[in-house]
Amino acid sequence: MSDFDYIDLEILYQAKKSKNGISPEIISKPDVFTPDIWELAEKFTTLQEKKLLSKNQEGLFKITKAGINTFWHTESPLWQNLLKLLRIKPLSDAECAMYLEEPIPAVQQALEMIREKGYVMMTPLRKDTKLLKMYEILPEGVEHVKTAGRYNLLTTKPGDKLVIELENGEGILYEIIDDLVNPLRMIMTLSKEQVNEYK
Repeated sequence: MSDFDYIDLEILYQAKKSKNGISPEIISKPDVFTPDIWELAEKFTTLQEKKLLSKNQEGLFKITKAGINTFWHTESPLWQNLLKLLRIKPLSDAECAMYLEEPIPAVQQALEMIREKGYVMMTPLRKDTKLLKMYEILPEGVEHVKTAGRYNLLTTKPGDKLVIELENGEGILYEIIDDLVNPLRMIMTLSKEQVNEYK
């Protein structure tokens, strides 16, 4: 993940949101990007070479499955995708929710969980009249992302419940929903006792 920077994240995020595809010209707006068009074009080419973007017949770039798996891996729990996202740069809880396209309460719950595990730190930041919670990944979080193993294949149907057990015995309860892009909906975090009830 260290191969990516904030501009890569923005491009992949815009490509994921777009139905028809994007181009450097389309998204080089002052409120979205500060780099010039040539730097953006080079970034697009690099992401295409990494097979994270593909070009359609209209010359627009669309995100690939590999591109989606960079930050939005459907088999990864939300907290794991948050760690991958925070390796790029410190972000607020609202920004994390925006990029991962997840509800803010679920993101806040997952961020608090990984903060308690020592994977990220939270720093209050005052912006105008608002107090933001900024999250930054710690070395333990980076190491966890690097060593995260592969996931077992599961056959499920919409409505099924999935419990992810963490190393400390606690867990997260998900519901399988009929959505190919985001098939997991986080329901709640579970204590060790609650996890044992699902075994």
